[in-house]
Amino acid sequence: MSGGFPGSGLTPAADAAAAGLPGCYDAVDLYTYDRPISSRVEVARTLAGIEQEHGARPTVVFTDIAERPGARVLCHPYPREVLLAALGTTEERHLPEMSRRLAGPVPSPGTSDPHPVARRELPGMMDDLPILQHRPGDAGPYITAGVGVTTRPDGSGVNMGFYRTQVVGPNEARIFLDPRTDGHRNLLAWLETGRPMPISLFSGADPALTVVAASRLPAEGDDYEIAARLLGRPVDVGGSVGGFPPVPDHATHVITGYVQEQDAVEGPFGEFKGYYAEARRSNVLTVTGVFATPGAPWPTIVAGARSGLTLMSFQNEYLMYAHLQGLGHQIKSVHYSIRARGEFVAYIETDEPSQELVRVAMAFDVRSKVVICGPDLANPGQALATYGFTTRTEPYYRKGRVEGERIGLALVIPPDGWPTEY
Repeated sequence: MSGGFPGSGLTPAADAAAAGLPGCYDAVDLYTYDRPISSRVEVARTLAGIEQEHGARPTVVFTDIAERPGARVLCHPYPREVLLAALGTTEERHLPEMSRRLAGPVPSPGTSDPHPVARRELPGMMDDLPILQHRPGDAGPYITAGVGVTTRPDGSGVNMGFYRTQVVGPNEARIFLDPRTDGHRNLLAWLETGRPMPISLFSGADPALTVVAASRLPAEGDDYEIAARLLGRPVDVGGSVGGFPPVPDHATHVITGYVQEQDAVEGPFGEFKGYYAEARRSNVLTVTGVFATPGAPWPTIVAGARSGLTLMSFQNEYLMYAHLQGLGHQIKSVHYSIRARGEFVAYIETDEPSQELVRVAMAFDVRSKVVICGPDLANPGQALATYGFTTRTEPYYRKGRVEGERIGLALVIPPDGWPTEY
């Protein structure tokens, strides 16, 4: 981002600490936007305009939210550089390192930090938070970067996930728990007992936790233990807030409440594929408490913009790599194209491409539409132009119906001749 964003209204921040953020944010150039601006569409529209003009989306703290004096909003909170810094790794070594950590033991608990963040209860509840309406067609303000924590009724199966949440009042929201998620399965278990499901939503904790929350992980087990494996150190979780599912000690914002069996209209909402999801029935969330660290920025993600897509691609890459390595395949790298929304086109670089590798990759990620395996995929177009390949096709299912075929290519026939010099 050298050269900054002239004419954008952005001011470079001295460092992460000056912006009220943890040290991993020193991995990117940080900016503040200090002009008065509305939380209703204008924050997100301004950031999108900067990206369109300058070809990059900066990480920005908006410091003067018109509807919430004194509140601050962190936009584009999870660029790839920040995630890598939070995980203590680099682009070159993160895939084998995360695969090794994921397969390793849970780090032994250490001594908890004696100085966790000091949150205070907000009397106006969600009315005191700078929750954005991101797009003109959204039904209203949405919590998009809050990590939802749920458990089973017996307290087991701690699960983290991103669940879009439309705010309709100071203590009421609509939360979309996709039926394919562990959060929805936990909800069904609670409703079978005749009770609503307690939930905690947190934000502003270690960005590495968002990688776990975005990941499609096995339903059994404890997601905080998986996070500890990926971090290579224990996660300080001091306990629940008022009997609700536990949250990280250093989460700057926490919302507690109950997901009801009752549902209500939620949406439309601008989803990650770049289209509005139509209004639908989603579960009512009754909020019981809202807690925030004074001065801490409220993180938010614009669905379909770079932060959300980065989380999508990042988790797909490390999970696919770990899965294939675990089966004995020698993989050099895995890349999910952000241009394909971080999910639908997978490039698996290996010196041993095969139909079997394509088969197991497609079986592992059934949401992918195209999987390409080959020895040199730094330039996928060039690889497709020069290599011969074998093909595998399978039906592509979306919402239970077939919409064409998925395609897997194994680039197993090397080109003739040798490459040109320049």
